[in-house]
Amino acid sequence: MKRILLWCALVLAVIVTIVWPLIPMPSAEGRLGAIPKSGHDFESQPIQLSADDQAFLGNARAVQYLIAIRGGGQLMLTVVDGTKNRHAVHDPSYCFSGAGWSIQTKDSVKLSSGEANWVSLVRGSQRSEALWFFDDGDHQFTSPIEYWLATSSRRVTLGKSGAEPVLVTLRRISDEPIDWNRVRQILLPALGFR
Repeated sequence: MKRILLWCALVLAVIVTIVWPLIPMPSAEGRLGAIPKSGHDFESQPIQLSADDQAFLGNARAVQYLIAIRGGGQLMLTVVDGTKNRHAVHDPSYCFSGAGWSIQTKDSVKLSSGEANWVSLVRGSQRSEALWFFDDGDHQFTSPIEYWLATSSRRVTLGKSGAEPVLVTLRRISDEPIDWNRVRQILLPALGFR
């Protein structure tokens, strides 16, 4: 009898392992497409992902925009939806390091519905800054573990436990200084990250 139960459990585990990933999950792709192209405080232009970025993302979806802030400053906005490949979504510090940047300073900053990480970056004589966070539509957070728990919960509940979190990264790409308080208080809500 024990042997039959063991075989039944093994067959059930194999079926769940094969079938469960095939069940479609509600994605965050609609949020990627809903990012406004312009607003009172900014203009943006979509940027094609590089072939290397697309290969790294696999089935994950992402968008990139060059954002020109009225009054000065340019940012690169990258938003990644990991619904179909959550392994592509991680702490961007690894990507910064992989691109040759060294993190000089890292601070947690408050957002209207959570928190973000702000980092200052150096690569040779170049300097930059970035702000990043995960956003589930209701709140922002910076913990990759919280991201993995949220996405695992969504998979177990077939998407009923909440919206898919996306990874949001804003990186300064011009030499002009960025008013990060203005970005947090005005630009992020205008982009749909409340």
